[in-house]
This record gives sequence, structure tokens and C-alpha cells, in this order.
Amino acid sequence: MKRHNHYTHLRTIAATAVMGIAAYAHVMAQDDAERNYAFRHAETPLRIEPYSTTVYTSGLHGVQTMRGDRLRVFGKDTVADFRLSPAGNHFFAIRAGKKGKREAHRFETLTTGPKSRTKKFDAKHLGTPLAATFTPDARQLVVATDKGIVMLDPRKFKVTDRIDLVPLRPQMMVMSPNGYFLALVEGKDVVIYNFEDKKIRTRIDAEVKVTDLAFSPDASSMALLTDDGLLSVYDTRTFEVRTMVDDLGQALACDFNADGKYVAVATSPSDIEIVNLVRTSDRRHIDAEAGGMADLVFVMDSEDRPVLVYGAESALKAQRINGLEPYFNRLVSDAVEERMAEWLKMQPGESMEAYSLRVNEESVRRQRRLFEDSISTDLAGDLISMSEITLGNYDRQNGLLAVEFSNMPQIYLPVPEADVAAIGSAADLSISDAQYGVLPDDSFELVYARFRNIKDGKTFIYDNLDRRPMEMLGADTDFVSLDVIRQQQMEEIRLQEVKQQVVAEAKRNNVISDHTNITVDSQVVPAYDADGNRILNYLVKFTYEVDPDFSAVEDFKPGKYTIAESGAATSMLNIVQQAFEGDMAQHLKAGKRLNVKISGTADATPIVRGIAYDGALGEFDEEPVTVDGQLTALSVNRSEGIRTNEQLAFLRAAAVRDHLDRNVKALADMDTRYDYHVGVSKDKGSEFRRITAEFTFVDAF
Repeated sequence: MKRHNHYTHLRTIAATAVMGIAAYAHVMAQDDAERNYAFRHAETPLRIEPYSTTVYTSGLHGVQTMRGDRLRVFGKDTVADFRLSPAGNHFFAIRAGKKGKREAHRFETLTTGPKSRTKKFDAKHLGTPLAATFTPDARQLVVATDKGIVMLDPRKFKVTDRIDLVPLRPQMMVMSPNGYFLALVEGKDVVIYNFEDKKIRTRIDAEVKVTDLAFSPDASSMALLTDDGLLSVYDTRTFEVRTMVDDLGQALACDFNADGKYVAVATSPSDIEIVNLVRTSDRRHIDAEAGGMADLVFVMDSEDRPVLVYGAESALKAQRINGLEPYFNRLVSDAVEERMAEWLKMQPGESMEAYSLRVNEESVRRQRRLFEDSISTDLAGDLISMSEITLGNYDRQNGLLAVEFSNMPQIYLPVPEADVAAIGSAADLSISDAQYGVLPDDSFELVYARFRNIKDGKTFIYDNLDRRPMEMLGADTDFVSLDVIRQQQMEEIRLQEVKQQVVAEAKRNNVISDHTNITVDSQVVPAYDADGNRILNYLVKFTYEVDPDFSAVEDFKPGKYTIAESGAATSMLNIVQQAFEGDMAQHLKAGKRLNVKISGTADATPIVRGIAYDGALGEFDEEPVTVDGQLTALSVNRSEGIRTNEQLAFLRAAAVRDHLDRNVKALADMDTRYDYHVGVSKDKGSEFRRITAEFTFVDAF
């Protein structure tokens, strides 16, 4: 139903790793009622669309901002559907008249007067609009009509693609955050399209009316809510049910929190249940006593804390939700893979023979387990000191003493029978060197510790380090063979050789000096395609750093953005060009998918009078760009020039694409998709002006 652009902003994770989950839960459980908000609206919100830290809503006859400012009023017509662009710059509304006639428009969110650029949907030629949604990159508007589904460029409003012979007339459409799936809902019927190839992936007969559908932020799960009070959570790799939660009342609406561990459900117009999907007995009730709720959505506030926004009678409520534990299994899984990626790299001076001896199936499993235990222990904190510990029964046959914890499962400590009598109570035991693991229900268990009887000094060791390792949320790395890893390492060796040759030549020509450091990095990334097939992506990243005292000489000067004006950027892209024309040419196959992420940065030096722009890179009108982690829209043209550092940083990124288009011709034959990221430093200085290019070859091996 809705989607967050803030999933990666989980800074609370860092705090959790430092102070441990017990302390974290104590802090987050503190009452923060003074930070809750209520906004008066002219209409009761029926639909809520999130953007960054705010939302937009639609009522029966119009569209409002979070604070209740009315953006559009449709008179006696009713709002049949309302969707906000993920870039936040415009929205699409379908309105229905009393006689059933429908029309739809694209409106701007920031301007509402005569100068507002409104686009009308061509219902005469494209069909009567039924439902709509946007692709997560904001580059396509998807509209279902009585003639099929059409995709339009939301800026020019030109049709870019179609899906004909749609088997139902959808009342609701939802796009997954990764762009893989388009879900259509009519009554009790759900059709899931593989949006990549525009073919039906699966069909679901929910048997009763579907009231809402939502994808998790990472698109690995899909929640289907039905009016019999049942929430069914599907694994999107197989579209088989992973979890079912019942007794959810009228089941009006639902939404995932930022990491996908929890789902909030409006169980009635005045009640909300927040359900822990990995431990469904963990449910929290919120009394929305004002009533009138028809929709709800999670957003993050400016401090990256979860806020639940929900409708009420002629009002909108925003309530901070404390005490939601992070998704520990996912945190451990992601951190393990990050550390393993570094561990699997060839070390400086390491030969391929030495690498093969160090990296083998047994050593990989052992190292992954060591990382898992270390990361889990860091996240857990000192659970022992925060637990009430008691002693249970003693198993004489096996020599095991039961030790019970108030915040973890009990363990069985090996203690010889001759030593049991000397342990009067748990208070006689001092515990050290504790290590923890994460269970499938996302709780922690003790996996290793030393127990010392303070009365006689004897020590007993609990060791369950050889337990079954956690499933790592699908164990993606299990299908990366060592042969592929070695192939990738050989290619990286050749990449480093190309880099050394280009850098040496650039130094001879005084383009750069030893004060510029160009980095080339590669990695095999396991993934799944839109059909649920396991694939291996090949990520190659190029970046550079220039010593601050030499940045203005070897990198971009203030206000500059073309590649030729940066020796460091020129050298880096020469490495890209030579690598792609050399050994890496095997990956540049016509029709193959290539994702290119280009990051441009700028410092905080103010642009006072503007910078002239000659249009050499083209004119950009509401180009979707991720600025400091948030998708937005930027425009740059000759008439207005460059007025902000965000525009300047974007042009540095756009210059990379221009360079690639002109110099790496093979990219034109691939399914190449560009993604611009922009960052503006809070500090001033030439060292904050640079570019980075990341190439992901999809299904490369």
C-alpha cells in the first residue's frame, strides 16, 4: 500500500550495538507523549501517502497536506484513488462523479495556483482510470484502466509501455519497493505481475475481500489483509505464506515498520494492533479513541524514530512508537555478509595459491560462524547482568545443572555431581566471557560462558558454540561457489593492474599526483530475480580521495562540474573505460541489465549569485535524484543556471553519465539504468567535492 524511502536510516542500530538490547529497550520504552501530534483536517483522511518525515492525505472530496492545508478540492466529485510520487514532487488523483464518470490528473505538491503544471490523463484513448501507483524510482506512473494497464512518464505524460488483457479490474494497485512486483486487487482476487517482463507471476484467491496489501521495505515480504481479520504474510521469493495472524477485527489497513519486523493493523476505526511478525504473540494495542480511522502508515521522524500516522474524525494523528526492537536476525545477517565480503578479498601480496589455502569451504563456514557469534554478542550487550538467575534441577545421569534466566532460555551447565552440592544458589556463581546467539524468534540465547563457584573457586564451562548456525535469512551466500569467488578475485587483480597503468600515466602527464588515491573494489552479491530465481550480481565500485591540500588542484574547483575539470575524476573514468574495453567486456552483453549508481558531492560553500549553466549535459526537468538519502526531484536549465549545491553535485553525477555515454559505447546496447545520488557536506572545502561510480551487472555469473 505504501512505501518508505527511509529504510536505510536505522541509526538506532548503532546505539543498540553499543548499549545492548536490554538498555535499548529501557530507553525506548520511556513515555514520549509530548512528542505526539494531532492536525485538524477539513475532511476525515481516507488514504495516507508518506514522503520522508511527512505525509499527504486524501479525504472524500480532496487532497491535504499533513497539517491539513488543502491542495485540491474536487467539489462534489469523490476521490477514487490517490497516489504520491516517491520523489514527493507531484501526486496523481482519480476522481469520480455522481454518474460514475471518472477523470484523473497529475498535480504538483508545491504549487496549487494557476501556475501549477497539471497534466490530465487521456481517458478517451487510454481508457477509464481505475487505480494507479508509481514505480519506486518515480520514473513511471502506472495506471490501470478498463482497457488494460499503461505506464507513463510522469513528467512528459507520454505512454512508455502497456500491459494488455489484464484479468481483472483493479480497485487497488501496489508496487514493491524494489520494482519487481505489481500487485492488483479486486475484491478477493489478487494478481501479482513480474513488472520486469510484464507477465503474471502468481494469482491469489483470498476467499474473502482484501482490505489492504503492503510490501515490506526490502520487498522480501507481502502482507495481505482481509476483512475476516486475517493477516497473511507471503515470502515474495515463492509467494507462499510465511506467517498468518488472526483476530485482527475489521482489518481495515496495514503497514510495515522500517525494517519489516512489525506490522501495524487498524483493527477498527478506533483500535490499532502492532504485531511482531517473528514472534506473533508479541502484540501491542493502541487506543485511537478519536475514531474515524481508515488508514495508517509508518514514517520516521527527523531523529529516525518510528512514528505511526493514522486518520481520525476530521483530523490526522501522529504518534511516536517506542520500544520496537530492531530486527536482530537481519542485523546479524547483514553485518556478517559485510564482514565476509572483506574477509574473502585477496590480501595485499597474497598469491592465488595462498588465497586458495586460506579460503576453502571449511574456513568459510568457520569464519562466518565466528562473525555471527561476535556480532550477536555485541548486539546483545550484557544480558547476564540484567537477568534474574535461578538454579533448576540437576540431571545426575548426564551431569547437567539447569540454569534459568529471566530474559533468555535456560541452559544446562555441565557440573560433576561431586561439585553440585557446593553450589548453594545462583548467587554463588560468577559468570564471565559470555557469548550470545540469536534465535529464529529474534530473541537471544547464551551460547558460551564460564561459571565460577566463588565458594571453592572451581570453574565450569558452558559451550554451545557448535549449535546449528542461524539461517541468515535465506543463507544467500550458500550459493556463491568458491569457483565464482576465485573468478571474481582474478578479475579484481586485473582491475588493479588497469588502475595502476592508468594512474601511472596520469602522474607522468601531471594530471594527478601521489596525493590522489583511486580505489577499485568488486564483490559478488547474491540476489533473487523477480521470478524468485537465485542470481549472482557483480558489483564493481570506482571512487577516489584527494588530500585536502591538493583537492582544488587535482579535483573540482568551486563551482566546477565537468569531468575535464577534475584530474581525479578523469583518471578514475579512464580506468572504467579501459576495464570495460578489456577483460570486463565479457560482462557488457547486449540486453543484459546493468544498474549504474553515480554519486556526486558538493561542499557547503554558498552559491551567492548563481553559476551559469551552458546546457552541455542537457536540460533536466524534475529529474528523480536521491539527495542525502531521500528521493526528490531536481531541475537544472540554462535560463536559471545553478543556484544550489544540490544542483551542482547533481551535475557532477550527470557529467559521469555523459562521459560514459560518449566513451563506453557498449553501455548503449545494454539495459542500463542510472540512479543519481547527491550529497552536500555541512563543511566547506574542496575535499568534499567528488564523484563515485558503482556498476552492478545483474545475473553476471
